[in-house]
Amino acid sequence: MNDFLERPIAHRGLFDNINIVENTIASFQNAIEKDCAIELDVVMSQDHEAVVFHDYDLKRMANKDLKISNLSSQELRNTFLLNTDSTIPTLDEVLYSVNGKTPIMIEIKSGNHPFIEERLTEILKSYKGPICVKSFDTSTVKWFRSNAPYIKYGLIGSNLDININKLKELGIHFLSYDIDFINDDIVMASKDENIPIVTWTINSKEKLKKAYLKADNIIFEKIDVSSL
Repeated sequence: MNDFLERPIAHRGLFDNINIVENTIASFQNAIEKDCAIELDVVMSQDHEAVVFHDYDLKRMANKDLKISNLSSQELRNTFLLNTDSTIPTLDEVLYSVNGKTPIMIEIKSGNHPFIEERLTEILKSYKGPICVKSFDTSTVKWFRSNAPYIKYGLIGSNLDININKLKELGIHFLSYDIDFINDDIVMASKDENIPIVTWTINSKEKLKKAYLKADNIIFEKIDVSSL
């Protein structure tokens, strides 16, 4: 996991949602230029393509009352986001663009599609750069433990009701924990077990100061991290 602890991780890339839109190739290239790692979200299209997008529908990003799971990957490619010319990329397209230049952390959105783990594993097998996956869903974490342990995987937590023994059973390579709950006992217990802590989402100087008291790295947005 050292690759994911050496530089700050840009939440959905580096974006302002005005000129550069979140979770787009432009936001990821911007992160690369600023020497940041990348965090992104993956959901599944109707035709079982892994697409890079945070929401389950297009309301917030395209003002359309349509679910991602009801649209083909081509329809999503033709959807313009936030009145810009940016569209929704597939994970394959993002991986081709990044091409190992910086680490990529993939959040698998819970409950989006029953085959998303299998599809991701197929795609990631041929990727050569540093990459890992994470999810709030322990069933997804268990799937990677059983079926693709060669891919680094982590659990996302926010006020988790879990003890360290149960957490260790998951075999996670890192814990991605909400900064608002960074003082939870499970965070300290994880550090005692040498499980790296990556905290989110750091969007102020106050949260940044708090993060570096407990966490090994940050997922950030809307703050300057060039001096870190």
